This record gives sequence, C-alpha cells and structure tokens, in this order.
Amino acid sequence: MAIGAGWVLFGVPWLVMLGGALLRRDRAVELRRHWRFWVVPPLAAALAGALVYVGAPVRVRFELSRGSLEHLAQTVSDGTPPEERRWIGLYPVKYLVGSRGAVGFMIEDAGFFGSYGFAWSSNGEPDIDAPGSYRHFDGRWYVWSDD
Repeated sequence: MAIGAGWVLFGVPWLVMLGGALLRRDRAVELRRHWRFWVVPPLAAALAGALVYVGAPVRVRFELSRGSLEHLAQTVSDGTPPEERRWIGLYPVKYLVGSRGAVGFMIEDAGFFGSYGFAWSSNGEPDIDAPGSYRHFDGRWYVWSDD
C-alpha cells in the first residue's frame, strides 16, 4: 500500500510534469538544463525498490537488534522462562515462545495476511510448540511464519 501511495503522491505528478515539458517547444533546452530534476526521482525509486527486493531493510534492522535478540534467546534457551516483553531491539514483539533449545519471537504487525517473526535454535530447525513454518535466515536464526 505504501508503494501505491508513493506512486500516486510522487510518480503521477512527476509523469504529468515530464509530459508537459515534452510538449513544450523549448523542451530539449529545458530538459537539458534541468536534467537532475528528471533523472533523480526515477533513480531514487529504482534504488529503493532494489534495496527492498534484496531484503536490505530487514537485514539492517535485524543486525541492529541481533545483540538483544541473541541475549534473550540464549537466556530462554538456558531455562529461564520467557517474560512478556514489548520490545526486543528494534522489534515490537507480540509474543515469544521458548521450548527445547529454541525460542520464537512473533513480531507485532509484521505481514499483511499472516504473522511473521524470528526463531532461534541451538540445534537445526526450531522445534517450538507453536504452529508455523521456518526458513533459514542467518546462523542459528530462522524466519518464522505463522501460517
């Protein structure tokens, strides 16, 4: 939805202005003189789209939160019962589950149709007493989707 709103707020007016500039008689001079105005928005949109496509925002947020996530995962894995936490690192946590050397963090408001989070496991794929599927993310970490 954010991409659609961005397109309506910035993309459509940009296209209308480009069309107006192309229809004017002195369009070649005008376009050459203000080429940055016409080139920067589509390049910025393409760069932002490429970063989202390769998962850079998720990776950066995870790396900034890794210390807090791993500390709590290790603590719960060692036998300390999980406590209710509102935030772990940069993630608002809806709930967390710990069992048999694995911990799952379900992130609040992640996903449009389902819930998503991270799971940590000391021995391969997490074995958590909660429904869902797991996809390897990094090291001992998995992306947990609550299908």
